[in-house]
Amino acid sequence: MMADDILEYWMSLARELASRFNVEEFDTSSAFWSWDNFKDDIRTLKGRLGVGNDFIDFLGYHVDFESGETTDTLAGIPGRTSKLVPFLYYYSKAKDVGIADEWEKFSALKGSWACRHSFDEQDLETLRRKYVEDKEKLFETLEKLGGERAGHGDDAYVVSFLPMVKVLLVFEEEDEEFPATARLLFDKNSIFYEPHEMLGSIGWMMASRVAITG
Repeated sequence: MMADDILEYWMSLARELASRFNVEEFDTSSAFWSWDNFKDDIRTLKGRLGVGNDFIDFLGYHVDFESGETTDTLAGIPGRTSKLVPFLYYYSKAKDVGIADEWEKFSALKGSWACRHSFDEQDLETLRRKYVEDKEKLFETLEKLGGERAGHGDDAYVVSFLPMVKVLLVFEEEDEEFPATARLLFDKNSIFYEPHEMLGSIGWMMASRVAITG
């Protein structure tokens, strides 16, 4: 599948879901996103796309394939599976084209124009502020989320949101002319593994995960 066709592919899945649940439109805010409604789809991930046979771990969440129960391993409490179901459903329908190891802004991803409001730069303010206040604590949290150091900017981490959906956080320290910054880049092939709207929410999810560590 060509990158230019991927937006239509994700839109076709949304149309199929609307038909499946007999609604006019089906989006990421739908109340139909539940484990019971999508467990059969999600379980097809077993042994595929970097996922194990019994569970999937991503961004500090542990989802059991048998029960559908989620544990927030970062906070040490039960998690809400329903908010993860859209990511897992779409991931189960992904076209496996591999990882590109090329980084792009959200706005540069093919087809992102259709979901340009999904990515909010303000979500990165939490990460920038954490970097300024206590970068070592931030790095510790990112490593708990599976992040690995990378050679970009003053500091950087590659985080596997899902096994084939990698993002790059790049930090620049404050200097005499400019304040500290935080940027989020996406592996260019991420669009084959999650719809653009879902990719756009990764910044918010990462910021919320970091925020719970105080």
